[in-house]
Amino acid sequence: MSFIEELKEHLQNVRSAQDGQPAPRLFVPEARWVRAEFIRLVEHFEREPGELPPGRLMELHQEWTSDDRVVSFAINLAILLQEGFLHGEPRDVVEEHVLLGMMRRMGFNVRASSLTRRLEIDRLAAKAWHQGPPRGTSQLNGTAKYAIEVRAVRKLGERQEVGPIGEVFLGLSGRDAIHWLLQVEVAQSMGPIDDWRLSRETAKHILQVPEDVRTEFDWDEAGFAHSWATLRRLGSLGVLELVEEMRGPSNLYSGYKLLNEGRRLLESVLVPTETPFSILAATLSQDESLTALEKEGGGKPGLDAVFHSSAVATARQARLVVHEIRNALIPAQVALGSLYNSVVGSQVEAQVARFRPRIDPGIDRALKFVTDLLKTSELAARAPEGFDVLRVLADAVASLATSLRIQLHVAPDLPSLSGYRERFVLAIVNLLRNAEQAGAHQVLIDCILEDNQRNLLLTVDDDGPGVRPEDRERIFQRGISLRSGGAGEGLALVKEVIEIELHGKVACVDKPDGGARFRMRLPVAERTPR
Repeated sequence: MSFIEELKEHLQNVRSAQDGQPAPRLFVPEARWVRAEFIRLVEHFEREPGELPPGRLMELHQEWTSDDRVVSFAINLAILLQEGFLHGEPRDVVEEHVLLGMMRRMGFNVRASSLTRRLEIDRLAAKAWHQGPPRGTSQLNGTAKYAIEVRAVRKLGERQEVGPIGEVFLGLSGRDAIHWLLQVEVAQSMGPIDDWRLSRETAKHILQVPEDVRTEFDWDEAGFAHSWATLRRLGSLGVLELVEEMRGPSNLYSGYKLLNEGRRLLESVLVPTETPFSILAATLSQDESLTALEKEGGGKPGLDAVFHSSAVATARQARLVVHEIRNALIPAQVALGSLYNSVVGSQVEAQVARFRPRIDPGIDRALKFVTDLLKTSELAARAPEGFDVLRVLADAVASLATSLRIQLHVAPDLPSLSGYRERFVLAIVNLLRNAEQAGAHQVLIDCILEDNQRNLLLTVDDDGPGVRPEDRERIFQRGISLRSGGAGEGLALVKEVIEIELHGKVACVDKPDGGARFRMRLPVAERTPR
């Protein structure tokens, strides 16, 4: 599991704990026990010289002790075993199988209780070895500490909550998620030796010296004015490739190499002009500092302090700027398209074509910038609000001029949802439009409270042609449309609203009597029905 995935898992566990749902707990081997067992096994090889040449013994020790890999391996394997055939087994059974997996991975010819079990242990051991930092053990690998340090998580006495910085991160993926973390780190950094945050000085140094690999002696002699903990984190983020290798019998070389994507990311955090991410990262970091000071000074803590802070002002200003720029650029873009078409075949066609490479990309870049600005500011500027699902569904139906016959079957006195009401209305409208455009004539919307009292189950059925099983996941991807001329934005927005904003799940599932069925599981905002 990557650093990004580990951090997201930790934040989601914190969020679940906020909502009263216990985070999953798995047994994790103690690091002291793991290291002691490893030394015992290596000593066995040393006492049996015929089993392993001395040179290989040194390589084995280096492989397993580098960055405490033996501990990472043991923890990963323990979790994989408990997620697999050791689910619910006691600690001593898990430890026994972790030790068995370690021994087989190191080369011991030991057997399990059955061939099937041995094959499964070997498979999980190989997976654990290549998995990197431990999954689900953020207190050991620093993810939980990192989340607090960069203020993605707030400590409120004995409990924790995800802050706006963490909420923005959970709403991003891929390169955007890494870019956001780097912007947050730079906005908060206390200098190049800060172990938890990348500094501008360190980013500049890496760009100036993109590859630096030396012996341990050379590193000690020359000194290094930057944090190795930060470099290791950049390695786990895919910015750097960390190097650690033996050259010869006793020369250990270590260092880093800057990757191409890493160069682009570091250059993006050092651009002299402000970007949507840099503005929001700096603003939210300042807000979190103010919130912490208010708590220390006895002021009112919590979200009220944040959502009535400079983040709100920034977001309002961003929406105003985006609105004005788009209103100016989109008509100009349409007019230019008409102009290009009108000069085709004329004497000035070549002259106009000569300027297009300078005009079109500039407009596209400006539109992308303001769209990104709006997206990032909206993610953190507003506090979610409670709303009644029946009224929202009724509003969505009423707002749609359609020939569809729509029936609402909604259980009475349902708990409210928490999110952005108008966005949920838009998501339902998009589902209804999608049904109409697919050729449906009738839609049934059904909503009930699940037996666990924690989720609403919302189902939207139509009598259209349906969706093939192989397309039921991809239709939620942005830019994917099964309809000729479709933009592929409608269902992508539905997924964004349901899963990111409402923290639920949406899927297109099988409908035995034909047509399409969209099923949404939505966490309720309160336990007791209104």
